[in-house]
Amino acid sequence: MAGAIVASAGTLLLGVGASAPAQSARPRPLADAELAMPDPLAASTTSGRGAFPTAETVHAPPLPDGPAFPPPAAGGPEAAAESSTLVPGQVVQPIDLASTLRLAGARDLDIATARQQVLRALGDLDEARGLWLPSLFTGPTYYRLDGQVQAIDGHVETVSRDSLYFGSTASLANSFPAPPPGSGFPPLNALSGVLRISDALYGTRAARRVIAANEAGVEVATNNALLAASEAYFDLQLAAGSLAIAREAAGNADMLAEITESYARSGAGLEADHRRALAELRGRKRSVRVAVGGLEVASANLIRPLLLDPRIVVAPVEPAESVIRLIPDDEPLEDLICQGWRNRPELAQSRELLEAAVLRLKQAKLRPFVPSLALTYAGGGFGGGQNESFGNFNTRGDFAASLFWELHGLGLRDRGIRRVAEADRRTADIDFTRVQAQVANDVVAAYKSRLASAEAMDDAREAVAEAIDSLQLNFVNILRGGGLPGAPRPIEVLQPIQALAQARADYLDAVLAYNRSQFRLYRAIGRVPTPDAPSSIPAPAPHASAAPIDPPMRASPNQPPPNRPE
Repeated sequence: MAGAIVASAGTLLLGVGASAPAQSARPRPLADAELAMPDPLAASTTSGRGAFPTAETVHAPPLPDGPAFPPPAAGGPEAAAESSTLVPGQVVQPIDLASTLRLAGARDLDIATARQQVLRALGDLDEARGLWLPSLFTGPTYYRLDGQVQAIDGHVETVSRDSLYFGSTASLANSFPAPPPGSGFPPLNALSGVLRISDALYGTRAARRVIAANEAGVEVATNNALLAASEAYFDLQLAAGSLAIAREAAGNADMLAEITESYARSGAGLEADHRRALAELRGRKRSVRVAVGGLEVASANLIRPLLLDPRIVVAPVEPAESVIRLIPDDEPLEDLICQGWRNRPELAQSRELLEAAVLRLKQAKLRPFVPSLALTYAGGGFGGGQNESFGNFNTRGDFAASLFWELHGLGLRDRGIRRVAEADRRTADIDFTRVQAQVANDVVAAYKSRLASAEAMDDAREAVAEAIDSLQLNFVNILRGGGLPGAPRPIEVLQPIQALAQARADYLDAVLAYNRSQFRLYRAIGRVPTPDAPSSIPAPAPHASAAPIDPPMRASPNQPPPNRPE
């Protein structure tokens, strides 16, 4: 009778018949149903079925004795690069610390920017010193008067006259003086203005460049917001998957606790094994509570940028193990870098700011050589007389036009303005180079991360298959060999439970790392998925629950623990 029960247990556990399959060194292909995660928010049973395993802390192994990398090969750096096996298929150029520091001191863009700030400060100093010197204004002035004018003896006469004045004027106020000498028109109640032609020509063009840069900045902010939202959503998927992992691991630990309890009560096992299984179960339940808190935190982090109700908890619709492919894996890296240089709005923004800085530099250089135009007109009534008499009112109009060249602070302020504009232009050029390098770095980093994640996914998939087989075989061996000499102890199932949880967690981390790298690479080349283009994201695979391992029910003291009925 007991043998029949054990055979039926093996049949139910393996799902292939009464006999256990032969153990093979090669991992079997893993079905999608075994990789898929169940709904992490669904109510879990006491056995924890329908859950996707939990992540465990992975500690890096200690470094072996001896050099961390192979010694340089004979023949110089080229031979060393060819013989390096750090990255298979990738030529690695060796570099030492001294070369790193030397290149950083000569090519670092932050140092170059700091140098330009020094030159800009020197230009500001020239401008400040120029305030102590008068400014020179040279050019012709045309003056026209029609109407009443008062002679030196007090008589008011009606005249019509004009004059042309050519000369230079010095002003300590460093601004164009209103009335040129000898004009005689009243400076008050006049409509006047100065048109600086160099500013009008280049200032408007520079302002248009700044507007274009700000428009590109809107695209930058949009892309960054979409990428941040996708990162927050992947964090939510990670939290949901970790919760499902923790629930399945708790179910497996509960299963082991029941087995060890049955063995301990029947005398076929040790009470110490049961206590160890109970400790593992409590730890797994604590992991479930921690994972629930992590899910709520990830939900809050996603709700904040979406401006949703902060009191709700959101859950991802797509399974956490679904793989997103936005860019083909065989796309050459060089083509992706060129796409980033063509399409990234950050480069467009930096390019427009550089053009604006170039125009301002031209404006500063040409300002002393391009004349300015000053126009003044005063119109109204004018009257007067000798002694106390006051009358003879009539209309009067005064018009003056000056075309002049100016030299601020005897040229010292002009030199300062030019040095400031030159420093700004060089800084904008450095910023453009920095953005260009950053775009290439973003593309390369995301591309390499995607390659590593893809390989990690393949390894993790095989590890999950091996862990599932190991756990199933360990349960079968324990149930079949209960009470027999040389049979494995039930506590030996503890390690396969932990291994399965770790393998599932590694696979989840690899999938989400691949999805993150896809989105980062998509954004790095200047393209970001939007709600208007859902076809760029493939639909997730159909949802399927992993085949659960049914927990055994408690055994009587006279027989090994049979399988728990459904």
